[in-house]
Amino acid sequence: MLLRMMKSFFGRPEFKRDVSAAGAGEIIRWWESRRVFFSVVIGCTGMLTCVLCIACALLAESLVGEAIGMPDGPLFGVFFILFYGILANVFYTAGWITELAYRTSTTAERSGEFALKAFRVGMGFSIFLTLCPAILSWLAFAIALLHGQKHGPPGE
Repeated sequence: MLLRMMKSFFGRPEFKRDVSAAGAGEIIRWWESRRVFFSVVIGCTGMLTCVLCIACALLAESLVGEAIGMPDGPLFGVFFILFYGILANVFYTAGWITELAYRTSTTAERSGEFALKAFRVGMGFSIFLTLCPAILSWLAFAIALLHGQKHGPPGE
């Protein structure tokens, strides 16, 4: 089922490019026309991550005595989220900059193929990276449960 969902997601029109871009302006327009889609997907993934981390923290606090997944100080979490969003868009911009640089040493067709692969891989990696805090929180919680940690660090 997950494989089918991924295939459907990556089969969207945003992941297609019919004609190789003729020049730098078209390359930039192709990338920038997908920036909102990228930002929405990463933003939604980030909200899911926040929900999963809060759920993990609430459950972990009641079972092992430690809010695993919550940052020390909620303000730190807010600043991290803003910084992460800015950084994600900086790296997104690096996609079309890299394609422009690659285009100088190859054909328009190969450059277009590179762009599609870079967009797909970049989107997949960004989704994974955005989910990492939730994955790591739940993993740490599972390890704490497996080690029988109750109400504080072991040895208390």
